[in-house]
Amino acid sequence: MNTKPITFPNQRKHNAVLRFLHLFVISYVYLFIFTSQFSPLAGIHKSGVLWLCKNVFQQTQVEYITMTGSGDTTLDYWVVLVNIGLAVVAALVILLADKKQRTFKDLHWFTIVVARYYVAMIMLSYGFAKLHDGQFPPNSIGRLEEKVGDMSPMGMVWAMMGASTGYTFVSGLLEVIGGLLLLFRRTKTFGALFSMTVMINVALLNFFYDVPVKIFSSHIVLSCLFIVSGDAMALYRFFILHQPSQLRFQKRTFDKKWKSITVIAFKWLVIAFFILSSSSALFYTPPAAPMEGAYIVDKFIINNQEISCNDSIGWKKILITSPSRTKVILNNDSTKTFQSVLDTENKTLMLRKIDHQDLYAYLHYNSQKDSIIFTGNKGRDSVKIKTIRKKKEDYLLNKRSFHWINEYPFNR
Repeated sequence: MNTKPITFPNQRKHNAVLRFLHLFVISYVYLFIFTSQFSPLAGIHKSGVLWLCKNVFQQTQVEYITMTGSGDTTLDYWVVLVNIGLAVVAALVILLADKKQRTFKDLHWFTIVVARYYVAMIMLSYGFAKLHDGQFPPNSIGRLEEKVGDMSPMGMVWAMMGASTGYTFVSGLLEVIGGLLLLFRRTKTFGALFSMTVMINVALLNFFYDVPVKIFSSHIVLSCLFIVSGDAMALYRFFILHQPSQLRFQKRTFDKKWKSITVIAFKWLVIAFFILSSSSALFYTPPAAPMEGAYIVDKFIINNQEISCNDSIGWKKILITSPSRTKVILNNDSTKTFQSVLDTENKTLMLRKIDHQDLYAYLHYNSQKDSIIFTGNKGRDSVKIKTIRKKKEDYLLNKRSFHWINEYPFNR
């Protein structure tokens, strides 16, 4: 007697669509991981996509811009489109070649393992970078002197994060916790939900403050969704239907003890590599600028003649932001940026125009009580500049500390 269940045409079509979508998602996950900005194959893949854009899609304006700092270039969006196309092709090929109509559950669970290790690496990398002035260092003198209205939206985010070491540290700590939870099977679902919550906030900042990491951060959120997909029904029953539910947990078993030891050892080597490579940011200390500060000009004398504050050739502020960068703000509020050489032993400051060897100014500086006096030459002219130094700790943004009690909001 034949007991094989009867399948109707509509049911077969429905099953085929579900299997196709399943294979498409799995294929796209691998394509994203192996072609993202942290993959050694990213450059090769981008070059291939660029060739397709120019020779197949006739998109001659698309360029491969290296060292741009942006992950949202035109070519990056083309990479997403090409990856979607490749995932469709891969899913169709596997679907047509598979005569047994398998469900690919094992492949799905293995892909989840790959995805959670990848997301864990990203979370640890970004998290550790926030724990010690890596991604968001304290605001520089140049940033503190910048008007809020003149900041870019992205600059506003960096200024906000740089203004609070505590908030930045906690943000990084949450990302590290999410990454660590993803590394273990017992905590993977909680880790994915935890990481997704953290990364949704990051993605929203990227979108609404025009930070060019929109594509990547969105994919990390989607990767977290993929990781919890295997437990979707259990989560739905528990959170929505309020029914007893249990997450899947497959205990790893081996027929030989040495296989178990090898897998466990390899796992901990990978975890150690992730932590050590990511935590290197904890030991990075940005170079200090000995004379860092904003020097507010009180008197500007050129060729023994004092220049009024209304004369555009006069200087309004000197901003020493690093040992090799100095900015000068003129009386008309225009800004000039110079390459600088600061010699603290001889107390001299040399200024050269960017990408020029010609000396713009050679100044000696001397401290007198609360003022700093610069004397020397600017081109062929002799100058004497009396300034008052303003350090980082003198700015209200840095002076205002945490208060448990606020009778009135301190909002200036």
